[in-house]
Amino acid sequence: MVNWIESPPLVSSINKNDAAIERLKSVQSWTILKNKKSDFIFVTRKQLINWSTLSKLTSISQMPRHVFCTKDGLAQCLEYYKNSVTNLMFPRCHYIRSEADSEAFVEDYITTALVSTLKIIVQAIENNKVIFTANGNIPYTIIDFVKLCIFKFLNKQKTGSTETDMWKFKNQKKLWNEFMIYYSKLIIDSNAKFDHEYIYELELDVYAKCKYLLGEVKTYCPQHYIDGITNTWIIKPTSNCSGHGIMLSRDLHTITRKITVADVFRKSCILQKYIERPLLIYTCKIDLRQWFLVTNMSPVVVWMYKEGYVRFCANSFSMKKTDESIHLSNVRLQMKYRKIRNPQVPEECMWNYSELQDHLRKIGQEYVWDELIFPGMCESVYAVLQAATDTTIHRDKTFQLFGADFLITENFIPYLIEINSTPGLNPSTSVIANLAPVLLSDIVKVTVDYEKNSKADTGLFVMVVPEKCKPAAAKVPVDSGKPIDSSAVYAVGPPALTTGYNQRMASMQKNLAEMRVQMVAKKTERDARRYVGVNRDLLLRNRNLI
Repeated sequence: MVNWIESPPLVSSINKNDAAIERLKSVQSWTILKNKKSDFIFVTRKQLINWSTLSKLTSISQMPRHVFCTKDGLAQCLEYYKNSVTNLMFPRCHYIRSEADSEAFVEDYITTALVSTLKIIVQAIENNKVIFTANGNIPYTIIDFVKLCIFKFLNKQKTGSTETDMWKFKNQKKLWNEFMIYYSKLIIDSNAKFDHEYIYELELDVYAKCKYLLGEVKTYCPQHYIDGITNTWIIKPTSNCSGHGIMLSRDLHTITRKITVADVFRKSCILQKYIERPLLIYTCKIDLRQWFLVTNMSPVVVWMYKEGYVRFCANSFSMKKTDESIHLSNVRLQMKYRKIRNPQVPEECMWNYSELQDHLRKIGQEYVWDELIFPGMCESVYAVLQAATDTTIHRDKTFQLFGADFLITENFIPYLIEINSTPGLNPSTSVIANLAPVLLSDIVKVTVDYEKNSKADTGLFVMVVPEKCKPAAAKVPVDSGKPIDSSAVYAVGPPALTTGYNQRMASMQKNLAEMRVQMVAKKTERDARRYVGVNRDLLLRNRNLI
């Protein structure tokens, strides 16, 4: 029984006589079936189900309760996974409910800004860009400040120190505001330079120390790859959908104003780190809508669909602008920009998975879909469902279709963004119009046919099997077409402290010395010609002494 649908299906036109016969058949069928309890109910909203009169034998398409389909619910559901070893890729979120939550976000924001400064310095020097000049617009002391703060951060992480002086942002607003002003200049002004005369030794020393600290901090900032250098965050209303009310910002004061009203936390927004290094196709950002079907939550049984659609942003990606046509790929939003889109982007700003796989083959990445992207999506979805088992109410003979949104990074890693409980199937594009009827047919194959016969055809649905449930010797054949599914989740504690403070300092100095030697060895004649100081010739003759 289908008692409510959001939009009419696409049907071929029929003449009046055929239509009359169809209506007569419907009346006759209703006469026979009107007093019979439904065996199978498919609806897209659980409010349409009369739970009090529902038979235990009736299959229904709505789970009674789940928390992972709201933005704040998903963030809270995955909160305990922050310190776990898992293949779940989810941009870190902050749900601001209290002063402690706000302070945690500010600490994350400031730490990200400090690490981003290291990245800017290292990238500039590696790209042979001069960032030191006697009349620079950024104080050189900012570099020393950043190195000191990062060192304190590392010491706190490695030793479990309770030192909090550097994180008392409210008591040091002037200091941090000054840092943020100069950090913003580094982001915005491509010609920004530190006010110090260029000296070869100085550049070498700054590079070696910043490179070392950047390598050390990656252990404690696992999402450093997606962070980029602009410290951009995305502010999402918890209750809206279709891209309504979403905004991007890298300014702390703007973000604070957005999440508070008269100094009271709104609790209607979440803050999520924006992924600054997405996979681009024709210079434009994309994301994926992945359908999955849950048929049990105790234990978790989930089926991933092997087809889906790829949404394009209409205009070329840039972190210097925050336009929605560049960053928000929602279908409703991008419809407004189809006429002014990048000419290489498809007319409807959409592909199916097959077209994406064709593109990956053309750019020499024919293996990443089967080896990274699809298995990664499987692992993330399974991990979310595992995390939600304690907060989900499940009923036997119940299933539900969900739509997960994934963003792919430039190194082909899928990051889960959010999960939708009522993924739109209305034919707003030709891609969805072609996929939806097959998807609905395959849902019946899984929920009706497979339930009666485990060897039945399940269409394009494949069951996700966690690694811990697979036989030890089991291998997925290369030509089987089945994805490498999920992996087990193991919780771990903080890394053990194996060295004392003096030992760590000695190790750091040794690493710095080695890096200096490596840098000297790699310096080319082009680097040498850049130095114009009075002691240039002397330095060049004595490089081995540095």
